[in-house]
Amino acid sequence: MTLSRKIGFRLKRLYLIGLALIVSLPATAQLPDSDQRALEQLTVDFKNAIKDKDSTAFNALFFSPSVDFTGIMSEKTEWSIKEGYPEFEGIAVSDHRSFIRDICKADGPQEERFYHVKIDADGAVGTVRFDYSFHSGSKMIQWGHEIWNVAKDQETWLITDVVYSIHFPHVEPFLDGE
Repeated sequence: MTLSRKIGFRLKRLYLIGLALIVSLPATAQLPDSDQRALEQLTVDFKNAIKDKDSTAFNALFFSPSVDFTGIMSEKTEWSIKEGYPEFEGIAVSDHRSFIRDICKADGPQEERFYHVKIDADGAVGTVRFDYSFHSGSKMIQWGHEIWNVAKDQETWLITDVVYSIHFPHVEPFLDGE
């Protein structure tokens, strides 16, 4: 085999490998502006409903009558509680109705702040993820990372479940969200 045939064969092989890699990559479509804006508005409505202690507005953001909220504590935060309660599991499982009910009963202002929001969707389902800090009055209660799965029902994006990490700021310093 001549040198030029060897080079040609290698280039052809490299081309086919590159083509196979490109074809095997998942297709990612640009999220339409209307969906991007709607999902951004969902985050605003979520925060406002907490701040306003508006359970009706809050409950309207969810896909079904009972949407799970699952909080997983960091190891350090979990151990800070286990010192007094050895049986503690480090998992907080609730639903959106219990969450907003507790917000509405709380004395003083309540606020969840979002940082580094990332939205990904394909037109029917998606995720909204961000870093958060939760404040009661002027005091930060917890911080972490939060992920919502979302689904589009007709023209409305709704939250199907919420999973979040929990870090107590007196145990683990808040990683500046800004």
